[in-house]
Amino acid sequence: MTNIRTRSRAIWLGLIVILVVALLPRLIHPVSRPLEWYLRSVQFWNALEEGDLRGTYQRYHPGVSTMWIAGFGLRVYAWTHGWSGEDLLEPPQATGDYRPYPVEAGVAALSVAITLGIGLSYLLLVRLVNWRVGAVAGILLALDPFYIAGSKVLHVDALLATLMFVSALFLLLYLQEDNRTFLAMGGVFAGLSFLTKGPSLFLVPYAVLIVGYSNLRSDGGSKSASGEPGLVTRLGRMARELLIWGGTAGGIFVLLWPAMWVMPGEALSTMGRRVLFHVETVHRNPNFFAGRAVVADPGPLFYLATIGWKMTLITLPGLLAAVMILVRRVRNWREDSWAWCLLIFGAGFVVAMSFAARKEMRYLQPAFLIADILAAWGLIQIVDGLTARAGRDENRHIRAVALATVLIGQFALVVSHHPYYGTHHNLLLGSSRVAQHVLPMGDQGEGQHEAARFLAGFPRAEERMIGVHRRYEELFERIYPGRSEGLEDPYIDYYVFGINSIQRQNRLDLWDDAWAVCQDKEPLWTAAFDGVTYAWIYGGFESDPAAFSIDHPLDVQLGDHIHLVGYTLRSPEHSTEPPLVVTLFWQSDGRVQRDHHVFVHLLDEEGTMVAQHDGVPAGGQRPTWDWRYREVIDDPHDIPVDGLRPDETYALYVGMYDFKTKARLPARGPEDQRLPHNRIHLQELRVGEIGGGDS
Repeated sequence: MTNIRTRSRAIWLGLIVILVVALLPRLIHPVSRPLEWYLRSVQFWNALEEGDLRGTYQRYHPGVSTMWIAGFGLRVYAWTHGWSGEDLLEPPQATGDYRPYPVEAGVAALSVAITLGIGLSYLLLVRLVNWRVGAVAGILLALDPFYIAGSKVLHVDALLATLMFVSALFLLLYLQEDNRTFLAMGGVFAGLSFLTKGPSLFLVPYAVLIVGYSNLRSDGGSKSASGEPGLVTRLGRMARELLIWGGTAGGIFVLLWPAMWVMPGEALSTMGRRVLFHVETVHRNPNFFAGRAVVADPGPLFYLATIGWKMTLITLPGLLAAVMILVRRVRNWREDSWAWCLLIFGAGFVVAMSFAARKEMRYLQPAFLIADILAAWGLIQIVDGLTARAGRDENRHIRAVALATVLIGQFALVVSHHPYYGTHHNLLLGSSRVAQHVLPMGDQGEGQHEAARFLAGFPRAEERMIGVHRRYEELFERIYPGRSEGLEDPYIDYYVFGINSIQRQNRLDLWDDAWAVCQDKEPLWTAAFDGVTYAWIYGGFESDPAAFSIDHPLDVQLGDHIHLVGYTLRSPEHSTEPPLVVTLFWQSDGRVQRDHHVFVHLLDEEGTMVAQHDGVPAGGQRPTWDWRYREVIDDPHDIPVDGLRPDETYALYVGMYDFKTKARLPARGPEDQRLPHNRIHLQELRVGEIGGGDS
């Protein structure tokens, strides 16, 4: 009794740990892709509310499970904020192009659902194999970086992987225990999978395989007169059990998709056509593989590379060990039949997806869950083999410590990529530095959030125009209060480029000219993960002082935000009494909010001001509150020198003051020393020496 209680506590404690470990990285700082599934989820629930059953058909995927779950999260958000369903489509605080859609609420609901799926998988594995395999596998599932990355977006692939995996585990429990309840539960999750996305159809042949094996093996079915089950009896039982599985799946499919109540033929035929279209037709957008953008099918090696680089330095060796152990013990395969069945599922799914012309890394997520389970089993086999010679008690503790160390290593490795788990690439294969030359990076828009928030943090951001890749316009509309247009627009304040579009050369004709021009500049800002740059911001203006003819470079700070980088003295030729032209070159951090005026003072040897020019920079055209981040401002000032004695030496000073308060901005030199009177001494000069060049 004590052992049973201890085991029960261990199981429930393991469940709590796995749920927490799985939920937190998915729930904290969700990532955003385009808004398509946000809008579909809202429209799905709006159609339900209005009784428009046809309106619950939103997409051929069909994505119904995603829309149910994410839409529920969005409805909870709307209810707590006093919004209606229409408000979710047009947020009430929206202004101009700014649309702060609460996508995070939908992602949170999906994260909870996926986490519960991981917890259920753990419990099923404990029953299917044992507690050790279930616990290690549950942690690896919770901490799979590729799976986490897919779980942090409002999309269908991670949910599909979860539902298919749970369905497969119920089928294996049915196979092991010959319990039709598990068969029916497998059908429930198969139906939910069918409601999510077309690749779930792989469950149909897999269910036939499992049910067929269960009924055709020598120890299954009713016995004939000779003591062995008759073939007809076995086939009949197989048909009945497939009917249970398929009928349950079909019932769930129809029950949870109201469009099937009013337009079943249209919905199913459209789904069928689109599934075939995806199998036979490459995506209209280029893909990236092995260092080049490809419009054609990248081939089966694309998915093998995805598996290699998206697994970790812990799970990949564990998977390889599991496969080698299974092959070595193939003669006694019945002892590890559950592992063989999972291997067949994973390998079969990869092969099936490889036949499709349209390939994306995220399509492979169901296979990664299988790989995690096999990796857990393989790691346990390795640890058990290495500690086999120790004593019983010593053996138990060594194994526990070894497995805990492995799991802590996985945790530390994966969490180091928070919040962008998609930036992880296997260290065993050279990590991201090598992967960037093989696979597309930034599939979830990594770095674009940071770019949008960075630009949104500047004053008057609502007045700036940002050029972005078309696929990220909706993301910027949610975060950035100004206008976000395509990179081809000629009136851009800031250009934002992303690595995924650069690699894939997606819609190249819209941004290649802007990208080429920007390559002659230093980026204003970059976002890098794992040693690879994912996003770049360039100015639609000149930000490099070296691009200007600055005769006298300086390094002087005025206030908190403005920098004087240099000046030039000129006097127009062919003038009998030319003015002194002082051109100042300013640069700021783009966060100046007040109206600062420039003063240029010419002082005689007694310190008396004999000439000056004050005013808004650039002849009144560039007030300081309109300066952009790191933009170099060319600011000329004319100082009249008529009436000054040519043989006397004068001192030239400049500075800035707040126009409203008249207080000068603090001036600090290159060594952060405070300059007297908050003014910058440029140089000494004689009026008679002023000509067509330097003084």
